Amino acid sequence: MNANAAASRRSLWTLFASAFALRLLATFALHAAHVAPGTTPWQWGHEPACIAQALLDGRGFADPWGHGTGMTAWLTPPYPLFLALAMKLGGGVTSATAWIVAMAHALASAATAVALVRLATEIGHARAGRLAGWMFALYPIAIANSAQVIWDTTLVALGLTLVVSLVLRASASVSSAAAAGLAFGGLLFLNPAPTSLAPVFAWFIGRRSGVRGAALFLACAGTVALPWMLRNAVSLGNFSLRPNLGVELRLGNHDRSAGRPEPFKYHPSHVEAEQNLYLRLGESAYCADSSRRALEWIEAHPKAFGELSLRRFALFWISEPPTLDTRTELGRGTAKDPASWVKFVSFALAGVFGLVALGGLRVERDVRILLASSLLLFGVPYYLTHVSERYRFPLDPLLVLLGAALLVQWRERRTART
Repeated sequence: MNANAAASRRSLWTLFASAFALRLLATFALHAAHVAPGTTPWQWGHEPACIAQALLDGRGFADPWGHGTGMTAWLTPPYPLFLALAMKLGGGVTSATAWIVAMAHALASAATAVALVRLATEIGHARAGRLAGWMFALYPIAIANSAQVIWDTTLVALGLTLVVSLVLRASASVSSAAAAGLAFGGLLFLNPAPTSLAPVFAWFIGRRSGVRGAALFLACAGTVALPWMLRNAVSLGNFSLRPNLGVELRLGNHDRSAGRPEPFKYHPSHVEAEQNLYLRLGESAYCADSSRRALEWIEAHPKAFGELSLRRFALFWISEPPTLDTRTELGRGTAKDPASWVKFVSFALAGVFGLVALGGLRVERDVRILLASSLLLFGVPYYLTHVSERYRFPLDPLLVLLGAALLVQWRERRTART
């Protein structure tokens, strides 16, 4: 190994270790891993933790709200299985379990910072890679999600960053297209939210390596997802990775909706009448019935649906200042919480600056189309249903990278003028 390669490797390890340490420090400082005695799986980790508890109890992949509702496909298996392992090692819903989860999230988030260095090379902006990695290492929302969010958010962000990098490399050979497809299938198995990106990924690979490469990409992705879809079809009558899009559509489109998932007026986790209907119809039929009710409301209120969709688009990319946010955090209004202001400013800057950077970045035309389409298409399910800040986070590493690349490009232009 030459001196330059050794120095490069050391700098990446320094980046990884620093990002990892910052996230563990935040977990400690924010008391994020403190779990009060008697806390239930639902109170701690919602659906994934409740399914994890069912797995530990020997009830199989079931019961997403802790109400004894039986077999489910509400989530895909990887993250509930991870939480089940953490709960097994930590002795249930305990602080030890929370620390195991926080450490795993910190590892994934630190790995994302390093992955951005490689992704920068793939888009033709290698000099921006280290800056992007350090910007993400210090990014407040990445730190907060790693320390505080008991969902798969941080893992999905890492997965999407790696998949985009593999897609950009998929023109090198047939095997690279297959590798990108397998990775994308694994990402969808972790969380189906990026499904909307399949057409643009296939288009890009097809443009670079032909129809054969695109078909192989899709076939490999489908091969990973197919076993779980078959399980759901046989056991629950729904050939899909997750059946609950109709429930989310109903949750976000009604007379009291403001774009966010509150109030939980139509969710079986909170409303007894909805849970009883879920039990009577079964999961798949209940989801279909929720979709029917949502579409009826949308058909009856097209203007309201359009306005809500525009509001959700704005919330997805900019959020709203804490002075307008009616939610509470740490038991007080968000307007009086400094952390809420830090998160809002970080979120809005990343969204706006990332999109602006994409417009001014020097990249190949098909790469620009890939990046722009990925950013805009990822949010489509949320524009139509409801929005929370963590839903956008899988895109944030890419947004940070675009911002870093534009900063480096701007600095190079200034240097060239002097």
